[in-house]
Amino acid sequence: MVVMRTFCSILLAVGLLFVFIGCASTQSREHNPSAYRAELESILETDQQYRSMISWGTTDPAELAQLKALDDEAHMAEYVRRNQEGIKLDPEVENTLWEKQTKIDQRNTTRLMELVDQYGWPTTESAGEDFPSPVPVLIHMPMEDMDWVLPKLLDEVLEGRMDPNPYAMIYDRKQQHDGKPQLYGKSQAFDSKTRTILPPAIVSIEETNSAREAIGLEPLDEYRITDASTAAGQ
Repeated sequence: MVVMRTFCSILLAVGLLFVFIGCASTQSREHNPSAYRAELESILETDQQYRSMISWGTTDPAELAQLKALDDEAHMAEYVRRNQEGIKLDPEVENTLWEKQTKIDQRNTTRLMELVDQYGWPTTESAGEDFPSPVPVLIHMPMEDMDWVLPKLLDEVLEGRMDPNPYAMIYDRKQQHDGKPQLYGKSQAFDSKTRTILPPAIVSIEETNSAREAIGLEPLDEYRITDASTAAGQ
């Protein structure tokens, strides 16, 4: 009888343990969409922390604030003017800022993917209406991080939470960096002789369109067929 009571007590304890674990797991995924959005906004703010200084050629806070307040048309006009006039930072200062920004990019990539692991790629359900897109963080992430980030992004695409276009673009960028031909045909090239944008160079339209279909992209209409040895980097 004592053995039976002991056995029942053990079963009860185990049952309560599973209930506790289940509740803890549920609570770990509960979150406030506003908090997720706030994290994304913070990440995107630091994404431009030093990059904007390098882009504008100034480290003056007041000038940067004025430039940030420009509307799209004025922003582009001012950017073109500065580029034409060669307004740049001192090379040593620029290199120092790039080193700082690269470290931030690494932290941002890690934090973004932690959030994706916990809540999935941001959607209106998980991050609220009009949430800021974290795609710039992916564009700026260090190349060495792509090996572990891309499989996670593919999962998000296949689950329907992430637009396949940025995933395909980043995948092809990594392919070209590694000296391999692009798969999805998301990278075009500029022909300096004709001053025109060339269609993407791929190895096989059948392989490309099969890969595009698998992630929800439309078939590729315009393309150039080339062999694998010359397709990389095109």
